[in-house]
Parts: sequence; structure tokens; C-alpha cells
Amino acid sequence: MWLLRMVKTMHKYFKIFLFLLFLWFLSYLSAFFFFEDGAVSGNEIVVIPIEGMITLEGEGSLFSSSTSGEALVERIEDAHANPSVKGIVLEINSPGGTVMGSKVVADALKKVEKPTVAVITEYGTSGAYWIASQADYIVADELSIVGSIGVLGSYFEFGGLLEDYNVTYQRLVTGKYKDISSPYREMSEEEEELVMERLQSIHDYFVSDVAAGRSMEVADVEKLATGLFYLGQDSVENGLIDFIGNKDYAIELTREMAGITDGDVSEYGEKESFFTKFLREYTAYSSFYIGQGIGTVLFSVETSDLHIQV
Repeated sequence: MWLLRMVKTMHKYFKIFLFLLFLWFLSYLSAFFFFEDGAVSGNEIVVIPIEGMITLEGEGSLFSSSTSGEALVERIEDAHANPSVKGIVLEINSPGGTVMGSKVVADALKKVEKPTVAVITEYGTSGAYWIASQADYIVADELSIVGSIGVLGSYFEFGGLLEDYNVTYQRLVTGKYKDISSPYREMSEEEEELVMERLQSIHDYFVSDVAAGRSMEVADVEKLATGLFYLGQDSVENGLIDFIGNKDYAIELTREMAGITDGDVSEYGEKESFFTKFLREYTAYSSFYIGQGIGTVLFSVETSDLHIQV
């Protein structure tokens, strides 16, 4: 009898659990369809956050958060197509990312005909600065970290370690340069020159795009493109930013450019799970590289690929 009562009790609680789960599901659907970020009306200024490493599809790692370049393009295009949106603010807190992840967002921003303002909060370097440079104006705090224009294609090489342990790398390739970035052997001078030529081509494109976006001479941007970062307080004078200010300043500037004095501010952002938010905040404390951006390299032993980032 006690077993039967226990089964009935468990069955009762299970039905309650299912009912609560159903209510949660309904509330989630309601929030998704009726209160989704980006639903705007009237005169609106849209804020699009750009946080963490920027990759084409948003793939990150256990110890680094990332933003999808493709998702950012979609948000920019949605805001541009929405007649209620009068201007766009890009809220940037990113060290940059992969070449294509950054480039597709910069290219999308070039096509926007509405007022655009980029505001750099903590840091906007490398690929993130590339994106910011295509906005009409750039705003940053005095102590924001800006710039770090350059390209990095470094990778791990531990051929010497293998020799120390009498481990041999058997080179079996069908193309002369197929394993040009293999960690198991040192690059030849010829191979290093070939890689540097390609890095230089990306660098030149990066610099020319920034120069066009900032209405600067290529030679002037090239002088700043040493990979070094600058503080916001120095970046007005050297031309990397336009104004010292914060997010509120950027929003008011966008309103002024759009010719509106009222209207709401909406955010086109990605909904974060608790785990994602925790991971992002954890990595914010644990990360100590400044301006990795385009130059950060993730090396994959499995594929022996050289990953170039801006």
C-alpha cells in the first residue's frame, strides 16, 4: 500500500511539474514573439552591442566569448531597413577577431545611409576598430583602449621539443606548402616570406579601409598601424576617434544627426543564457591580452592551420 501511495504522490508532483513547465514555455514564446529585442516603433535609436572576439559564425572557445559577424550584419541590415529606426549606435567592447568576421560587419556598415556612431567603452581594437572606423563618428572614453591596427599570424612551433624527446615528424604532403604552418617543424625562410606577403596584403587592405572610413590619408593611418594601442585621450588628436564621451553621449549625438529630439532607445542584442553571461564575465577578468584583435591566433593541432585574425 505504501508503495502505491508513493507512486500516486510522485505522479501528482510530476503533473504539477509538467504544468509549470508548460507555463514557462508559454511565457518564453510570448516574450520571444511580442517582446523580442529590436521591435521598435516611432523615432528610434538602435544600439547594437559588439562584445568579445568577432568571428564569422560566432564560434568561441571555453575561455573566450565571441560575437558572430554574420549576426551583427543581420542586425545592422534590420535596423537599416526599419523605417522607425533613425540612427544606429554600435556599442563596442571587443579586441577584434578574425579577418572575415570583422570585414563583413565593416562592409555592412558602409551601406547604411542612416546616422551611425560607434562608441568604444573599454576597448575597441584591431578588427573591432576596423568596424568602428566605418561609422560616421567614433566616441570613446579618455581611458578607452583604441587602435592596435595590425595583423598577426603567429603560431606554436615545437619541433625542437620533439627532437628533445626523440620524436620524428614524418612529412607526407602532396603540395609543396601544404604543411606550411605545421607546429611539428620550423618554417623555411621561403615559407616565412610567403606567409608574410599574405599578412602584408591583409594589413594593406585593413589600413586603406580605415583611411577611407576615417577620411584620412593612407600614409597617416600607416604611421599609426604599428599594432600599438592608444588611449582615448590621445586618439582625438591622432584622428582615430572624434569625441571623448560615453554611450549616452553617442546616443545624443546620433539623435542630433538624425534630427530627432524624442523617441526610445532600443537594443538589437543577443539574448544571453546564464552560462554564457557567466563565461563572458569570467573571461573579462581572466583575460590580460590588450589589443589581440586581428592579431590573435588560435592554433589547431588537429588541422595544423594558421588562423589569421585582426
